[in-house]
Amino acid sequence: METAADIKEETIESEFVRTIKYIDLYMQQKTDLFLQHYVFEPVDFLLRQIMYLSVIVTLLAAGTLVLVMGVILFIATVIPLWAALLITGAIISGMGVIIAYMLLSNKIVLKTPIATEMIKNGKP
Repeated sequence: METAADIKEETIESEFVRTIKYIDLYMQQKTDLFLQHYVFEPVDFLLRQIMYLSVIVTLLAAGTLVLVMGVILFIATVIPLWAALLITGAIISGMGVIIAYMLLSNKIVLKTPIATEMIKNGKP
């Protein structure tokens, strides 16, 4: 049997130090998880999307430029080059105006419930 002298009771100070170490470890783990989930992963996602977007925009711009130059040179085989440039510029400007009108003319409608729907759902 063990005697009272053999049982080493922890002092209050050692229990306090051990508790503080556990709290410190817990806070480090929570901080690491927070940084991983709410800082590093979203930033990584955004950077990846920005890289994809920059490549796509570059390819689309180059393709559009080559296509426009091809149309201008094709029209220039029939009429003078200056007239082909004017016609192509007018067509592109018209398309830009139409696309801008379609994008900007839609009014924003918020899907908020009206008072009667709120009453039917039992919400004040």
